[in-house]
Amino acid sequence: MKNIDVDKLLQEIFNDGDEFDVKERFEEKLGEYGISKTKALKLLNIDKDVFDEILEGTAKQPNLIHVVKVAEFLDIDVHEFVKMILKNQNPENIASIDRARKLKFLMKNFDVKALTKRGFFDGDDDIDEMVVKALTYFGYNSIKEFEDQLVEPLYSRSVRQFSDKMKDFWVRSAYQTFKLINNPNPYDRERLKDTIVNMKPYSQDVTNGLHTVCKALYNIGVTVIFQDYLETTHVRGATFIINNKPCIVITDYLKKYPTLWFTLMHELHHVLFDYDTVASNRYHLSDDEDLFLIEEKANGFARDFFMPIESFQYIKSFINSPYVVDKFAKEQEMHPSLVYSFFAWYQKELYGKNFYAAFKEFYPNCKIAVSKLNPVSWNEDNIKEVSEKIKAVFEIN
Repeated sequence: MKNIDVDKLLQEIFNDGDEFDVKERFEEKLGEYGISKTKALKLLNIDKDVFDEILEGTAKQPNLIHVVKVAEFLDIDVHEFVKMILKNQNPENIASIDRARKLKFLMKNFDVKALTKRGFFDGDDDIDEMVVKALTYFGYNSIKEFEDQLVEPLYSRSVRQFSDKMKDFWVRSAYQTFKLINNPNPYDRERLKDTIVNMKPYSQDVTNGLHTVCKALYNIGVTVIFQDYLETTHVRGATFIINNKPCIVITDYLKKYPTLWFTLMHELHHVLFDYDTVASNRYHLSDDEDLFLIEEKANGFARDFFMPIESFQYIKSFINSPYVVDKFAKEQEMHPSLVYSFFAWYQKELYGKNFYAAFKEFYPNCKIAVSKLNPVSWNEDNIKEVSEKIKAVFEIN
């Protein structure tokens, strides 16, 4: 009875398959062995009523030893016999097994408590309603479809799921959104380099700048979406390679407008210089870990693009003069909040001084910047509708 795959077993009893008549097989064996039913049950040391309950599927909790003994007598693989017993169970028992399978699906794939707090699940939802919500959101009709078409492509033996289920949820949502958007434009690396060179001035337009840049990136095969930050994930952004095209997702981690632009530039560095590494792992998260030692180069690229150290050395003496900072930002063709943000970073890095709480009055609301991108807010009924809205934004002329 070793190596019984319980997952497979539970799936099989709900799938159509060859029906097997256990009673008929038992009668065949009695004839083959030349003994009566009474004699057989005496030799097996099984009570007649208990035996009948097992074969008829009315036993609420079949004794495992009895099940093994009957399977041996019938010369049937124990796995197959257990499957037959389960198929013969009454509707009440089948429902309880199905409920256990659904509960396992939820516990394995979702942080139910955190997602309920976030509003994804309703606090009054029962198990069936939560499973329907999860499958509908990702666009699947069954648990098997979810596992075969979403979990399996993302997590191979070499790429394991995260211990943080919220991070898994965040990754799966982004992956599914990119698949559904299915950007039709070919990826052009040379045009991406030209686009990056011209990006910085758009940071000055809080309302339209990010949207304009993301639309330009979409037209050269780079899809950018925005997902609301999920608690505990500590993810600023991520780069996926799907259908040989780069896809970027950014969040409002830290809730700062400059961080949106920094993260976008950071991820674009991964697209330009870490494409093969990302492609071999399907995606790369910009979070607290740096498993491939590529984060610092991406950070340096984004930092130098907006404000190299020479610019910091110039502006640090005037940082308390909004007029000078604003004038400097215009000369550098970027929003003043980026000057304050990078000033705080250099102060911490070079002198150990913490200015992260300073100059907040110069930071615009980051929600304004991403509003035209149709952000994924986790309140949507399904990703398909979200994807269609995002795609429409990028493709409207």
